[in-house]
Amino acid sequence: MTTYVYRNGELVEKHLAEPKQGCGLYVISDEMAETRHMADGKYYTSKKKFRDATKAAGCCEVGNETSTLLKPRQPVKLDPRARREAIHQAIHELRNKR
Repeated sequence: MTTYVYRNGELVEKHLAEPKQGCGLYVISDEMAETRHMADGKYYTSKKKFRDATKAAGCCEVGNETSTLLKPRQPVKLDPRARREAIHQAIHELRNKR
């Protein structure tokens, strides 16, 4: 079976076709711009070392994506009486070891 590819608007046998221009490999590198780690204050240019430092500090990495799934939570509105009752209930449960 022969495979064909498009080159300049024409079908050409793949083994005879010129390589496509402007199409390179997509490589995800370990290198990054020098970034200061907020847990240890050191600067890193390696993604792996940065993630290792994050893990060693007991932290987790959070992205900067803006997603519809990451909506800010609305504050819970309690009237003062309900808030006071909830606090008293929590203290009561703590004292009685529930």
